[in-house]
Amino acid sequence: MLKVIGKIVIIVSEKNIFSLTNKYYSYVFRVGDGGILEHIYYGSSLKNPNNSVSHHYQTHRDGVLHFQGKKNYNLSELPQEYPTFGSTDFRFPAFHCKNSDGNTATVLKYKNHRIIKGKNYLSALPSARGGECSTLIVCLEDNLHKIEVDLAYTIYDNYGVLVRSANIKNNGNNKLELNNIYSSSIDLPASEYEILHLHGSWSRELSEESMIVPSGRFVIESNRGSSSAAHFPFIAVCEEQCNEIHGNIYSSSLIYSGNHSISVEKGEFNDVRLLTGINSFNFNWSLNPGDNFQTPEAVHVYSKNGLRGMSNIWHSFIRDKITPKNFNIKPRPTYLNTWESSYFDIDHQKVLKLADKALSIGLEMIVLDDGWFDRRIDDSSSLGDWYADAKRFPDGIQDLAIQIKRKGLKFGIWIEPEMISTKSELFKKHPDWVLKAPGRIPSLGRNQLVLDYCNADVVNYIFDKLDKLLSGGNIDYIKWDMNRNMSEVGSPVVSAKQQLEVPHRYILGLYSLLNRLTKKYPNVLFENCASGGNRLDLGMLRYMSQSWPSDMSDPIGRLNIINGCSYLFPLDVLSAYIGPSPNHQNGRISSINSRFNAGAFCAAKGISLSDSDIDNNANELAKLINFAKEHATDMIGGSFYRLKKSANVFCWQYITKDKKKCFLLYFHILSGPNEPFQHIKLVELEKNSKYKQTSNGKLYSGNLLMENGFTLPYVSMTNDNKSISYMPKGDFSSKLFVFKKV
Repeated sequence: MLKVIGKIVIIVSEKNIFSLTNKYYSYVFRVGDGGILEHIYYGSSLKNPNNSVSHHYQTHRDGVLHFQGKKNYNLSELPQEYPTFGSTDFRFPAFHCKNSDGNTATVLKYKNHRIIKGKNYLSALPSARGGECSTLIVCLEDNLHKIEVDLAYTIYDNYGVLVRSANIKNNGNNKLELNNIYSSSIDLPASEYEILHLHGSWSRELSEESMIVPSGRFVIESNRGSSSAAHFPFIAVCEEQCNEIHGNIYSSSLIYSGNHSISVEKGEFNDVRLLTGINSFNFNWSLNPGDNFQTPEAVHVYSKNGLRGMSNIWHSFIRDKITPKNFNIKPRPTYLNTWESSYFDIDHQKVLKLADKALSIGLEMIVLDDGWFDRRIDDSSSLGDWYADAKRFPDGIQDLAIQIKRKGLKFGIWIEPEMISTKSELFKKHPDWVLKAPGRIPSLGRNQLVLDYCNADVVNYIFDKLDKLLSGGNIDYIKWDMNRNMSEVGSPVVSAKQQLEVPHRYILGLYSLLNRLTKKYPNVLFENCASGGNRLDLGMLRYMSQSWPSDMSDPIGRLNIINGCSYLFPLDVLSAYIGPSPNHQNGRISSINSRFNAGAFCAAKGISLSDSDIDNNANELAKLINFAKEHATDMIGGSFYRLKKSANVFCWQYITKDKKKCFLLYFHILSGPNEPFQHIKLVELEKNSKYKQTSNGKLYSGNLLMENGFTLPYVSMTNDNKSISYMPKGDFSSKLFVFKKV
């Protein structure tokens, strides 16, 4: 059967060979001996994908078990689509469950398939949008225990992206205990691979690390209740000698915000298995007869053009198919956040004064941060009581918002609706509304506990509070924070036998709340924050148009974070502001200009400074804010390139969507004596076009900038040669260039 949908070709041959092909890649598998799905090929687009030759040969191996008595046929090295455990494959499985016989042996064999135009949306989980795409659904079955698994493969016309998920159905008469149920498995043939992954902690999120794939199993995971800053849910498996512009890359992420696991296993025969899904550690799901379990969507990107090609695919896909439609092409307002000006000591009049300061330097929005709700004078109280402090905001938040908007500014507000303080009216009334383990002393984080989003009453209460806050129609922006991981995880509304379901049930409750709020208030700009980047993932971005990637606002501390973000995320889903100097996280002193430049390519830009800092730097701030507003539309939908990264140099390039402007950002971290010149070649310009450097009017051809390159400014204590472009003197200096096509 041949099915052509737009630029997509899906072929199912008479021999049950399945292939999905677009202009970017082909993905091929077949129904092998005994009904097992065997993976054949994943790579560059093929003209005749169903003629692909399997990498696997059936051969005798001493010490290897033969699957179901079939001579020379074993699963220990067979590349599979959705491997199980218990029938000769000893690698880590995609599916593992305890059946009514008390064992975990499962054999999933091909039952049928169907092809649909577009894709199905997941009912309780965020999922990628459809459009010009089609989906192959292959049904597998364990006939003995009546387990049915639908594997969904979505391929798009215009993206080098494969979206996969699994739906498990219990068609038997007995309960199943699901132990691990990954969204996807990809078995790659033996080769020399490297792993690129992103790790970190608070204020140093998204640090990149590369390593050769070792024998055994390498896992990045979270068991914290969030996708976490420790191991970001993204991995790239790179073939040997891959770099920014060359080489085959297989990358994976998950549209999920809870406990994830992405593993790379090199087996005894050097095959490599990539598993993506919910973390199986501390997880169990009781699947009753007639019920089903839906996994989150795993998103895979294949690139034959190295890391740059991979990032370009991710960026366009996330913009077009993940982030909310209402904001994915809109410029963001510049803003002033009240935190560093006042901290918890904030009131109605102070906000109005800050609004006047914001106006004086050209900002467009004021964001009221923590401290606005009842008795919130420090971080020890009041989370859960989402109503304005009557003494400090006697007329309420709506009246304040109206006054702000009369001044010509937008109004935003900070909330942390998943948390509760033990000193709160809500905790007095409902001490049972928190995640807790009976008999255990709860561990506190920032003096707070986690609300039990497994409980529908809790979710409804928070919805009602936020609905009341938003229903006045005067709030333009919400900063949604989450400042602690889960501990002593348990729920009073979940049975003792099902307590290992709590982390996933919590995430389902969170998604139900976000779905209700964002549907009712589609014109409110939501920003995702979790102590910075502790829950920066595709699941949260499905509801929220932008994310705060880190509390590290020092420019040098942020460079690695932004660089790491850029492997997956377009920078137009990130926010940045000019924070205080000395920096609160590392004590570094840096210029206003460098603090701005570190986030220059992020769509959302603002400031969070003390009154005196604003007053003392008003002229420079006004110039930078004017620059941000002038180029606000430019920073949406363009192309970002990592040109150079070393211990002392970062150089990035950004080209606008209409290709009319090119921005070049150069950071020189530590100054040294008698330094060599730095030279950089720009990329993806129009070679026959002319580009004018706006700072001095010099003209360059695109061909010259790409082939001969551009000499970066020099860091020197003396600027006595007018023919040389200089950087600001000293450490932590930066310069941003703008080239306009003429």
